[in-house]
Amino acid sequence: MKKILKYISLAIAIPVLATSCLKDDAIIGPDAAGAIKNVIEWKNITTITSSTTSPYAVFVPATLDPQKPEITINAYVRYAGVDAAPNDIEVKLSVDPAIVAAYNKSQSGTLNALPTAAFEIPTSVVIKGGEREALVPIKLHVDKFDQTKENVLPLVISSTSSTTPISGNFGSVIYSFPVKSIWEGTYTYTIYNDYGTIDANIGGTFTEEGVKLNTVGPNKLNVQYLWRTYGGYAQYQFNGNNTSITSITAFSGSARATVIDKVVVVDAEKRIFEVNWTCLGRGVRERFVRTGD
Repeated sequence: MKKILKYISLAIAIPVLATSCLKDDAIIGPDAAGAIKNVIEWKNITTITSSTTSPYAVFVPATLDPQKPEITINAYVRYAGVDAAPNDIEVKLSVDPAIVAAYNKSQSGTLNALPTAAFEIPTSVVIKGGEREALVPIKLHVDKFDQTKENVLPLVISSTSSTTPISGNFGSVIYSFPVKSIWEGTYTYTIYNDYGTIDANIGGTFTEEGVKLNTVGPNKLNVQYLWRTYGGYAQYQFNGNNTSITSITAFSGSARATVIDKVVVVDAEKRIFEVNWTCLGRGVRERFVRTGD
């Protein structure tokens, strides 16, 4: 099996790239200014899927089954940092489509804020004294979704009963709720780097089993790690009738320009697709063969 260089930067072959970190318990960005010890924020329940230039963090808490008209997602607000909450803290919540507009403007995005009929969320929750988080149940009415759009819920901590500040990084976040694509599943992945700039780290060709494709938009699938070799991800946009791939997105340190050279095969019945594409001068041929859920 090919040794996956998941943490190697593309700086090996090109100029140094900006890098990013996943959110964890460390206080970063605006929250670090002035050495703030504790903040109140939305808890990270999945990996951040937005770029480092995004004004708001985007998460995909769940991929929705179109056959299930209603689902409840458990989100959390938390008292983050060094201490637990010193006393009961009421956290008031709201949904603000304006942050979706700001995200779309910044990222040239196409996110669609869910209509009010498509969700139910409490207006406030309480983080109990001595505890660190409070549950926020979000009920989604999937039958009210426009499944041709990238449906999101823009969540805001609007105020609290505490003097502890609201996080500058995660006081407002965007939850994305894609409807499951037929291509979601586990695959045997094979890559050939046989035209353009030959990448020594890819090594010409290799195959890896158990590679996951996850739905991140309307018929858009995400694979972790660019070419299963570098940090970041690649995303494949299938057309509505699953007969072709219309675009490929590549991210490693930052968004990378891509060109589809040839869609070799898209077999929706057998869940096989193969595509030749170029990024950063490297020509690659990727083949995905589905092996399970």
